[in-house]
Amino acid sequence: MTLNSTLAGTAGTAGTAGTAGTAGTAGTAGTGGIASKDGVLGTAGFYDPLLVSALNTSSDAIRSPWNLPEPGQAPPHMPSDSAANLSQWAPWARAFAIRSEILSKLAFKGDANGAFSVWIQHNHPHGGVDHAPHPSYSKLIKLTRPSEAVFRDQLEYVRNYADQRSERSAEILTQLGFPTEFFGSVVPLHGGKHKWTLELLGQVQMIADYVVLRVKHSMACRRPDIYSAQIQPIIPTPGHGTLPSGHATAAFIVATVYGALLKNTPMDFQQSPSIKTLLLSVAERVAVNRTVAGVHFPADSTAGAALGTTLGHYLLQLASGQSGDIDAVEFIGNNATGDFDKSVIALGDADSDPVVKWGTSEVHGEPDNLFRWLWLKARSEWEDAPAAGGSNG
Repeated sequence: MTLNSTLAGTAGTAGTAGTAGTAGTAGTAGTGGIASKDGVLGTAGFYDPLLVSALNTSSDAIRSPWNLPEPGQAPPHMPSDSAANLSQWAPWARAFAIRSEILSKLAFKGDANGAFSVWIQHNHPHGGVDHAPHPSYSKLIKLTRPSEAVFRDQLEYVRNYADQRSERSAEILTQLGFPTEFFGSVVPLHGGKHKWTLELLGQVQMIADYVVLRVKHSMACRRPDIYSAQIQPIIPTPGHGTLPSGHATAAFIVATVYGALLKNTPMDFQQSPSIKTLLLSVAERVAVNRTVAGVHFPADSTAGAALGTTLGHYLLQLASGQSGDIDAVEFIGNNATGDFDKSVIALGDADSDPVVKWGTSEVHGEPDNLFRWLWLKARSEWEDAPAAGGSNG
């Protein structure tokens, strides 16, 4: 992730111990605050040999003789299997707990004909922890691979977009990781004020990454520079398949979740273009920049936008704390003959031969208390936020 030190301030909170390093070497503990790609991960820091020795001699000097706590005086157990416990864990541990809960509910199916589907698991509790769950599944998204002829024809778009490389090179290079800062330019994100929002956005981007890389593996689509040596990308070609675009998936899941997070808050006032429109425009530009760079076809972005938007809707259903239905989606690869445009993911697409077909089945989204806990924490950072301008409407 390309989060800078301001945005990534929530990542390695243990690293703030380094600011206490006025004693000199003690400040090295602050290196634990370095953020990972996740934006929320960070090690606990480290102690150098001098500090370890000093702590040992200090401890020996101040300890009384060893005494066990009196019965009944030790802290009681925390409640088990409770979302409230998430506040007790380090950000990286919390991230893994939430992510594993969500990913464990997804199932994947592919076939030899280039089709792939993602399913949501619904557990039906039966007995206690010693009884196996009895899950059922609902289809969330289906993708079919474009033909070789479609990819070959799309090379024209990739070549034509190359004319914009000089203009967009700065964006392309700074968006090699997750482009969180570009969404933060629409609605300001500050590490000190929005640590839960940043953690939420880092979480959803990582979920998108896990899912899209699994989809890419099965779809097994070659990159543009494999089809033509004249493409000559200006950045290294990633070491995985081209469709769906991971950047488009991550960008559209963020636009979907971030836009919903701000709904009915002081930031949600009448303006033109709306915040939702601007967030989607950021997502679209991030996706198109990958085609400009020469590493993606427009069809990759269409598939990624559909996948990211659908995953975003699923997470929002979990965040609601209620059961409900969300729209599933189908990406029809052989119809992806044109350029990418964010309007293709609009619900209710009435095209006779749509690239993205919405409403192919209804999916029951079950509440996930771990993700909801993080969502509510992030939401609280905006409910009392001053509006950026204008009057609330």
